[in-house]
Amino acid sequence: MAAQVGLRGLGRHCKVGSCFGSLRLNGLYLVPSRIIPPTATQVSSQALVPYQAKPFSVSPVTKGPPEIEQAGHDHVLHWTAERILSVVLLGAIPAAVIFPTPSVEYFLALSITVHSHWGIEAIVIDYIRPGTFGKVIPKLAVGAVSALSFLTLGGLCYFIYTDVGIVNAVKLLWKL
Repeated sequence: MAAQVGLRGLGRHCKVGSCFGSLRLNGLYLVPSRIIPPTATQVSSQALVPYQAKPFSVSPVTKGPPEIEQAGHDHVLHWTAERILSVVLLGAIPAAVIFPTPSVEYFLALSITVHSHWGIEAIVIDYIRPGTFGKVIPKLAVGAVSALSFLTLGGLCYFIYTDVGIVNAVKLLWKL
């Protein structure tokens, strides 16, 4: 309702086609004298901003910023490894359920730990930035993620070696 009243008020003072129809002429944005009245030093139509098209490309980025390239990080390779590991997990989980042998469970433990490590590390890197927290805290956070991942892998391997294993433990919990 309020929008209709506002549009009616605009329609009384100027027609949309007459005020805004000729704003762009030959790549220049023009201000007609009906919208902004001319002063003694202005002409009736004043060019505001020249229109310049920016180049656009959809080709993939092959190199990162220099500071990342110098650090030796290959983000494309890392992203590809994450996707491959996700697909491997789609086969490793059913394989561990069908064949619950220690070797398959060790592979499952390693795959799950690396997959979760990469995910948590990405979160830490995204949200604990050096620009916000300084240079020390982000390094400590990434180190804590690595330590947690090593402890997780060690705990899972110990559990597989000394107890019933991951798959059998889930089956026993499911029976409760």
